[in-house]
Order: sequence, then C-alpha cells, then structure tokens
Amino acid sequence: MPQAKQNTELLRNCDLNLLIALSVLLKHAHVSRAAKQLGLSQSAMSQVLKRLRLMFEDPLLIKSHNGMMLTNKAQGLTQDLEHCLSLAMDILDGDHFDPKTAQGHIRFTMNDIAAQLCIVPMLQHISAKAPLLELEYISQHSDGFQQLTRGQVDIVVGFYDSIPRHLNYKTIASAPWQFVSQNPVFTNPHPDVEQLKQLQLIRYQFQQLNQLSQLDRLKRLKGDDCNYSLTSGSLSVLTHGLNSGSSATFLPHYAVNILPKEQIEKLNWFGPVSDLELKMCWNNRSRHYELHKWVRNEMAEILKAQVEQQP
Repeated sequence: MPQAKQNTELLRNCDLNLLIALSVLLKHAHVSRAAKQLGLSQSAMSQVLKRLRLMFEDPLLIKSHNGMMLTNKAQGLTQDLEHCLSLAMDILDGDHFDPKTAQGHIRFTMNDIAAQLCIVPMLQHISAKAPLLELEYISQHSDGFQQLTRGQVDIVVGFYDSIPRHLNYKTIASAPWQFVSQNPVFTNPHPDVEQLKQLQLIRYQFQQLNQLSQLDRLKRLKGDDCNYSLTSGSLSVLTHGLNSGSSATFLPHYAVNILPKEQIEKLNWFGPVSDLELKMCWNNRSRHYELHKWVRNEMAEILKAQVEQQP
C-alpha cells in the first residue's frame, strides 16, 4: 500500500480526541490530575491510557520512585504533539480573532533591562491595538520554566542555552555580550594580570552556561581563588554597580541604553564578544490561544527592535 494511502488509513482509524488526552497526560504525568482537567473519572482516564498505549505501542507513562515518568518515546512525542494541536487550533479558529475586542490578562517575565527598554513602546502599541488587554510584568526568577509549566506565567523571555522539550520557543534576536568595566586598566588592550587582580567581579544571578563560561574565564585571569563581590538578579543593579570603578561584569551591549551619556563614555568593553540568542518561551493553552499567539508576535517584534537598537 502506498505510504500516503497508509497514513490516511491510520488517521481514519484513529480517534483524534485521544491526542488531546495524550497531551494532558504527558503534561501532568499523572492519571488523576489528567482526569480532573479533562472532566473524566479516573477509571475512564485509565482506559484512555490503555488505548493510547496500544496506539503507540509503548507504555508512555511508567512508575518511578517519584510517581510516574515519561518513557523516551513519550518525551519525543511531546513537542510534535503540541505543534500538531497548535496547528489544529489555528485551523479551527480561522479569522475570528480581533485584538480590539479581545480581553485577557497576559503575564510575562524577562530581565529588568529588557523590560525597561520595551515597556513604553509595548504599552503604546498594545493599548492602541488591544485596549481591553491587561499586561503583567513579573520579575525574572530562577524557576521561570516551572512557572510556565504550572501556568503561573504565560511568556518567559531570556538568554537560554536550552529549553525543556515540553515548552515551545522561538529566537527573537541575537545580542552581543561582553566584559565591561569603568576601570581605566582596560583602555590598554593587554592589561597586566596584576592589575586585573584588583577588580571586583559582579555577576547576574540568572546566567546560563554560555555566559557563566565567560565569567569563569575572567575569574581565571584573576586567580583560582577569586570570588564574586556581588551577585544580583537585576541587570540594572549590575550596570549601575560599575560606577564603583573597580567592578567588572559580563553584560549585553543593549544595557547601555538605560544609562546616561556620561556613564556610557566611561565604559570600557573588553574581551571576546559573545552573540547570545534571546528566546521567547511559552506553553500552549487551549483557552485564549489566538490572543496569546498575537501578544507573543507583537512582543517579539518590539523586543527585537529594542534589543538590536544601537546606543
């Protein structure tokens, strides 16, 4: 049988509602919680799981010491399944969405400098296009992905090296990061190691692997016993901390857009430039899907323009 005809036959014999149930099961990895979300009894949900196991010829969920865990096949299905359901919702929603009449509450999190840069154009744009929409900014937190999974936030933006498989994401922009200090030693392209040892290192609390590797490189220049003088979850705090004159850190170039001209002129950027990807992450929802998609697209365009803007 030709492959196309075989695939059509598989679809005809498949109850596509099972894919919705599978999505919920994989999200919760818990039969009772999935049953509650879908409005089914636990026994009915167990029967659904049995049918799914037969359909995919895989256990999908197996017992572990922490409850249930996804099999390798189930983990591989997660992202494709979310994409499939998203496309189905796009088709069913059609052209009914109108931002001018859309109502909702969108919660987003990102680093504070990115928020400062985008909040004015975002409010101007959103209030004109979607006047009934309410935005809520939540300070960046180390468990942003968990907040997203639990439904505590709707959009997470950051410089992430990797994204959990069950979440969706897109790259908004590429932004250069580099070492920076106001210390005059860095006007010399080859600063003396002894002079470097006089620096106080400060770091961003939510650094990912690529950023941390650069900071570790700077620590090694100072010596193996070097410690950070300050760690902060605020990029603004680190940027203003450079006023001490003896501090150095690793920052995105766009951070200077929040500084007065006289401070910008004192900054000395040094070391290799790392182009890091700013990513927007989200968890697909069955409710208000078109509104969330519209907000993500508008926010991504505004962020891209602000982050890539040169001082």
